[in-house]
Amino acid sequence: MNNSNKKRYSFAQFKKDYGGIVWCIPVLLGILIFTLFPMGTSLYWSLGEYRQVSSTLSGQAQYTWKGLANYVTAFTNDWDRVFGSFKATFLYALVTIPTGMIGSYALALFLNQKIKGISAFRVLYYLPCIVPAVAGTLMWNAVTDVDSGYINAILVNVFGAEPFPFYSSAKTVYPTILMLSVFGWGGNMIMWLAQMKNVPTEMYESADLDGASYFRKVISITIPMTTSMILYQLIMSIIGSLQTFSAYYPIYTNPANSAAKDQLNFIGIYIYQEAFVGKDFSYGCTLSWLLFAVIGVLTACVFKTSKWVYYGEEQ
Repeated sequence: MNNSNKKRYSFAQFKKDYGGIVWCIPVLLGILIFTLFPMGTSLYWSLGEYRQVSSTLSGQAQYTWKGLANYVTAFTNDWDRVFGSFKATFLYALVTIPTGMIGSYALALFLNQKIKGISAFRVLYYLPCIVPAVAGTLMWNAVTDVDSGYINAILVNVFGAEPFPFYSSAKTVYPTILMLSVFGWGGNMIMWLAQMKNVPTEMYESADLDGASYFRKVISITIPMTTSMILYQLIMSIIGSLQTFSAYYPIYTNPANSAAKDQLNFIGIYIYQEAFVGKDFSYGCTLSWLLFAVIGVLTACVFKTSKWVYYGEEQ
């Protein structure tokens, strides 16, 4: 009897002392296997020459230690291409981050109103976000193709107008990106709405008693109370825009868009081209770590200057 009680006590004590650690083990293993191990491998590859020597992706590869030679190459012999890719990526980020954040925030403000049928519009606007990125890219590529796209087919055959160049001209690349990015605001819009719903209604009621206008309430209540989500959206937008790849790779490789390749040669595309097209995995890993460093510095700067963020009343 005493032994049984001792066993039950020991198990209960074990759960109390180590239960949390046990539940964390699967997560820690996942981080180790799927994050830390690949990162360590890519760092090791970036310090050498790891090239595929057969024609198939699963074929034989050779590794030779080279130290920092790949990083030296990136900043010397290949600097023009590396700088050009980062320049195109930063221009893309400067165009899409402000418009995406401001546009989706304004849309969330509109959808946060009590208007008949607004719930149905929320669902319809969010639908494009559930389409896989590659499938969506192929769809838009078919729609905007300068030679066979549906939009240009309508412009030429129905209205007798000249075809719109879309991605085939350097002058229309960013207007096209902005036009199509509107359909990707649904995810951000949902998060803005969730944060806006958490703003205490008493604050709006007090503002109404003081005769505050709608725009005054937005500026004085809604925006300050959603700064934590603004910080999150800013960081995720920076990371997402600098890592952009799958949404534009089919467009980049389309021969009809060759005139705008400099504008579409994002660093993510350049990494893929080096690693999987050129089969120079080591240099691809080197470029990946340079991108990781840039993202890390920018993210740290955003956190360092985040004193404007409101996290709620301190307990």
